[in-house]
Amino acid sequence: MNKEDGVFKAIWKWWLLVFALGLAAAFANKATAAEQPAERRESQAVIEAQLKAFQDNDAQRAFAYASPSVQRVFGDASTFLTMVKRDYDVVYRPASVKFVGFERNGRQVAHSVQMIDQSRVLWNVYYLLEKLPQGGWRIFSCDIEKAATDLI
Repeated sequence: MNKEDGVFKAIWKWWLLVFALGLAAAFANKATAAEQPAERRESQAVIEAQLKAFQDNDAQRAFAYASPSVQRVFGDASTFLTMVKRDYDVVYRPASVKFVGFERNGRQVAHSVQMIDQSRVLWNVYYLLEKLPQGGWRIFSCDIEKAATDLI
């Protein structure tokens, strides 16, 4: 084998390695991207279901969508619903709901939601959900802040 053949084989092996790594990365990214819409849909459905439970004034069902740690803090559905009514009126009775952002971080996802309350005030609502070991999403936290802008 001459020197040119050895250089050619080394370049060819290097190119194949780079190609194989690129192909593997592309498939990994595609799988991760394919998971995200499902995670987004599934976790958003949990938020929507809890909002529906609040609308129906169904404390037990709303409480069921809270994470186990939140359930331990409040102890029972009635206490949880009382807190939501008192501190999260826009979440308890939104006039309008629009999902505007989504991020994933390991076993947690975050949703940014804009809600308009019954007084026509715009709020930014931030949900954190965690994936339970047995599967399914539960709401771990919900923070609200009045939006910096008013509705026109």
